[in-house]
Amino acid sequence: MMTNPTLDDLLEGLIVSLENEIMPHVSSPKAHVMCQMVQSLIQEVRQALPVYDTYVAEEHNQMTQVLRDVAAALGDTTGPEADRIRARATTLGALADVPMPADQAPIRAAHRELGYALQDCMTDLDVLQRAGNTRADTALQSIRAHLLPRIVRDVETLTIAGGMAGRG
Repeated sequence: MMTNPTLDDLLEGLIVSLENEIMPHVSSPKAHVMCQMVQSLIQEVRQALPVYDTYVAEEHNQMTQVLRDVAAALGDTTGPEADRIRARATTLGALADVPMPADQAPIRAAHRELGYALQDCMTDLDVLQRAGNTRADTALQSIRAHLLPRIVRDVETLTIAGGMAGRG
């Protein structure tokens, strides 16, 4: 399959693993509480993920406006403090608003559908190759040319220092 679990799915799996695989074997009350605290932190990340980028963009846009409002409220106030505030409003307050991030649900749904389509294409190309169709070889190269950079990117992004648990 050409799709991946969402970050929320992975984090939920960590919470469940702690509950079902680790905590039953923890005999120390302090360690048990630490596991529960880790579960709580993971849950906080799960709740923040869907809104974090939107909040950052929204706050960026609001902060630039606040810098402009603060400078405007000072009017013709003189002095180095007022000059610094106006300078901030002139530079940082002049930053363009950033767009709100796209709703990720339809993007993920389309990605999943496209992933299945590529998977089905590979199956069909295999049938064509086995029948001796050399054009299927060329067509398969298009899929491989797309997949290889994705695989490399995923390995670069997801590999942990040391490569394995217990190393590094």
